[in-house]
Amino acid sequence: MHFFKVVLFTLLLFSFSQAKEPKLELGIGAGTLYYPNYIGSKTMKTIIAPLPYLRYRGDYIKIDEDGLTGNLFGIHGLRIDLSMSASLPADSKKDDAREGMPDLDLTGEVGFQLVYKFFEDGPYVLEFELPFRAVISTDFSSLKYRGILSNPQLKYSMNYSEFEWTLRFGLLFGDEEYNNYYYGVTEEYVTVDRDYYKADAGFGGFRSRIGMTYKKGNWWIGSFISYYNISDAVFEKSPLIETNTNIYTGASLAYIFYTAN
Repeated sequence: MHFFKVVLFTLLLFSFSQAKEPKLELGIGAGTLYYPNYIGSKTMKTIIAPLPYLRYRGDYIKIDEDGLTGNLFGIHGLRIDLSMSASLPADSKKDDAREGMPDLDLTGEVGFQLVYKFFEDGPYVLEFELPFRAVISTDFSSLKYRGILSNPQLKYSMNYSEFEWTLRFGLLFGDEEYNNYYYGVTEEYVTVDRDYYKADAGFGGFRSRIGMTYKKGNWWIGSFISYYNISDAVFEKSPLIETNTNIYTGASLAYIFYTAN
């Protein structure tokens, strides 16, 4: 379990550069991530772990701050990419709102996204991303389908030599199955303080994120902060919602020991 947490932590934490230098970079580092059990939970966790550093910038496949992506098709500023993401598991015994309910399993997301580049002017790039991903959860004994997720967003990148800044602003949407996985309460888990609840499909709030990286020689530093607001989400009245706002933040340091073109 710890190995898989470190791998997913790597994908979630790094907010790194898409430098146009080596095609492949390998390294080792360490980082920390501070995050909630799930969006809407007041229970926060901190992970500090050694991390592999991996960057690959192929013509069709890239491993970057969005995890693994692949350019499937592109024309006149519009392209279709492979899109993948993941979420860490949550222990319901350590969360008051979910006490007595099943744990939230590790989830993986896979699908595609439409990307439109509005402009590119030197170091400045503005893009619109529209992903659609199927969500699969696992307890390492089985796989379960958990619905469809989409988070359309604007992405603004500024690459100043050794520094890169990335800003993202977007909305969150989930289908009924996805929203109920996180926010639904079935009859068997109703208590005096927790009513039955069935979530609808639709709006799940908005997210903003700022990330920064600095690379000098063989050393790389990255950090990010994400803000979530689920006010007016279709599941806002779920008894599992303890707060309408959450913050994820992380930082990491890595030493690059191998590069190849």
